[in-house]
Amino acid sequence: MATTAREYSLDYYLLDKLRFSGLDKENLADLVNIASSLKNKYGIAPYATDVVSSPVPNGLLMHYLVDSLTLHKLMNVLLDTPRLERVGIVPRGIPHSMQFELEITLA
Repeated sequence: MATTAREYSLDYYLLDKLRFSGLDKENLADLVNIASSLKNKYGIAPYATDVVSSPVPNGLLMHYLVDSLTLHKLMNVLLDTPRLERVGIVPRGIPHSMQFELEITLA
């Protein structure tokens, strides 16, 4: 008898990973909500997420791998994103010239 795999939402995984990060629960829920809205609207999910702290945790740093078309669409939306602190765009290099690493910091 085969068992079915249960698929959870991005909210569930991020909240589970970051529950002991030191962020306030309400603040964490708001930041995770913003991150999951990017996935729901544009289909991009972060491949790495970490807490930004100096010395008290107060934000999230998310890393995305996107192509140039998706990056162009996202740039207009990211400027209107609430609690956006920083956006970093790094090209992946010669073998992957149409891919970019997008770093978004929400605080």
